[in-house]
Amino acid sequence: MDNLETTMGQMDFDFPYDVKPLTMEECAKILRKALSASEKFKTQSEVSKATGINIKTVGDYFTARHKPPQEKWNLLRETLFQKSEKNLTEKKTKKPEKTEVKRSIERLKAILFLLKDELEYFKNSTLEDREILKENIPGPSIGYIASLLTSLYDENQLEIFKNFSK
Repeated sequence: MDNLETTMGQMDFDFPYDVKPLTMEECAKILRKALSASEKFKTQSEVSKATGINIKTVGDYFTARHKPPQEKWNLLRETLFQKSEKNLTEKKTKKPEKTEVKRSIERLKAILFLLKDELEYFKNSTLEDREILKENIPGPSIGYIASLLTSLYDENQLEIFKNFSK
């Protein structure tokens, strides 16, 4: 888990583009993490001023009292993750990514971002809590996902995984 934690800390995390599949709680968690990772903004008040969104409304988004509509989500995403001029120049010279692939990557990043916190909870909880987890999420499902994630980083392993998981 230390590797995942290190990787997640270093990840250039972006908001998912689509707010629809996210719950209010997931939105709030992503916003809070983005604010804490932001080099430009330190408070919700600063985010409010930068976006023009009322401070109470911003507070409601950060505390899961309300889910931001897509337009506000886009504005918050763009504001909290503004790229430096250098990064913008680098992006222009890179080969354009496929839209569908990029969206899948964004969703996967968000899921991993949220999953890490949930796994940390169980890491630090009681044996009884972990037993309840095991009763509700079957081990083979966890093994499959862990193996698939690992295989995606090694093409030879991925081919073997595909053959054995048919």
